[in-house]
Amino acid sequence: MLIAIATCKSHPGFCANDDAPLIDAFRAHDVNAELLRWDDERTDWSAFDAVIIRTTWDYMDRLDEFLEWVDRVDSVSRLMNPPSVVRRNLDKAYLRDLENAGVPIVPTRWIEQGESDNLEQILRDTNWQELIIKPTVGAGASGLGRFTIDRLDNAIAHTKQQLTRGVTMAQPMLDSITTTGELSIVLLNGRFAHAIRKVPAEGDFRVQIEFGGNYTRVEPTAQEIDIAVRAHNQTAGDRAPLLYSRADIVEPTPGNPALIEFEAVEPELFFPIAPESAQRFAELTLERLATV
Repeated sequence: MLIAIATCKSHPGFCANDDAPLIDAFRAHDVNAELLRWDDERTDWSAFDAVIIRTTWDYMDRLDEFLEWVDRVDSVSRLMNPPSVVRRNLDKAYLRDLENAGVPIVPTRWIEQGESDNLEQILRDTNWQELIIKPTVGAGASGLGRFTIDRLDNAIAHTKQQLTRGVTMAQPMLDSITTTGELSIVLLNGRFAHAIRKVPAEGDFRVQIEFGGNYTRVEPTAQEIDIAVRAHNQTAGDRAPLLYSRADIVEPTPGNPALIEFEAVEPELFFPIAPESAQRFAELTLERLATV
């Protein structure tokens, strides 16, 4: 059996290496797993029993090409997660659907083309004193900007720049992010696997490790797990549970957790911190392939 683990040319070395523990986990089951660039034209994807999207972290600047690859690979192999979920989940506008389904999300305003000047009205309506602006398609902190109410001109200029890539979103800058950070809940087969708290470096608000963020394994509350599972179930719909997903949760107000992102395409899953989950990931993959 052959498994392909899709990565990218610009795989950043500073990130926690999810790929190596996963390859080791498959090897423990006598299964060969190869790390391959998603855009390597020399690869024959039909030679693999399954292709798992993992660290394809350059897709946001080549979205059409990436989506074409997703469909092409799924036509000759078995793609994890399924293309319909990948296509929808690449655009954070999915948060609208989750909110409409009753999943609590961080307060969000959506800015369409030609609406960058609406930021002033958004601030008046919401009473936000500080806001985060980011594209709906992006990974990590790509395109993310933080602005105070007295830097409205800069915020509008940044929004106009991001709108060249599509719909842009505005959210309040939450005090809790700089103190307790974000909680990432990893689900495998739709069930809780482990959770990581990501806290930014002092003076920063970006929780990613490349910006000095600190990752610690924690135990989430039942309420936090429930939010993650509800987001998963809504995303999966009538399909089988997603092989993997990650819910990022924050607290807009104390004691009231809410979803800030639900990732089902290429989320970091923190396998070096939770190696038993890499083993479980491999086992679940093989179970799925055995049922085909």
